[in-house]
Amino acid sequence: MPDLFEFFKENESKLYESPPPKTWEKLEKRLEKRRQKRRRKIRFLQLGLVTLVLLFLLLAAGLVWYFVQREGH
Repeated sequence: MPDLFEFFKENESKLYESPPPKTWEKLEKRLEKRRQKRRRKIRFLQLGLVTLVLLFLLLAAGLVWYFVQREGH
């Protein structure tokens, strides 16, 4: 098995190669699509969480009102 240090030393020139500009453009487009999907997903989750909290609070308020009315009779 070749020495790892030798492998890197022989292929050092490849570390400094830069990809063509079109490759960067494609990568940026793909990353932007992912960011947009993630943003929508996070917003949807935030909206769902707020809705769930509001429903829970309404349910709790309704239960408190029900038991207060029941104790009054």
